[in-house]
Amino acid sequence: MTTPETAAAPHNSPNPFASAAMTVLSFAVLLFAGAAVGLMSGFSMGWVSHFWDLGPITQAGGVAAVVVYLVALYALCRLAGWGSRRQSGALGFALGFVAILLAMIGYTVGGSIVISGKLVNYVFLFGSMVALAAGVVRSVVLPPRTTHRAQPQVSGA
Repeated sequence: MTTPETAAAPHNSPNPFASAAMTVLSFAVLLFAGAAVGLMSGFSMGWVSHFWDLGPITQAGGVAAVVVYLVALYALCRLAGWGSRRQSGALGFALGFVAILLAMIGYTVGGSIVISGKLVNYVFLFGSMVALAAGVVRSVVLPPRTTHRAQPQVSGA
């Protein structure tokens, strides 16, 4: 006798075109999201470095804020990979972030206006690259594990 619990579930395979389209769409959306986060954080770091010369208390607060931000950036990158169920989602987020950051540190005649040569900015730049790289590498999505239900043993009386 077959009950709903022991019956084999129907196997619906996803449409390959729809799956590929969702991968590309999620990559594009996360690329834009990473660029937006990079733009906002780059200007925020400009403000942190603007007040860097006010003293050691301000400097300690700036470094603490950068460390908290780097942990949040790592979590955002992992969340992008988890939400898209592919490592390409985390990679798209990281590429968008890095592209905007590289545009912000571009060389001009008077140096970079937004991200200056202060220690806190170097911690931000190199720390964000490490946090994003770790987030992309750690966002590997493993295939779902299949479990087999044990059939109940009926003892004969």
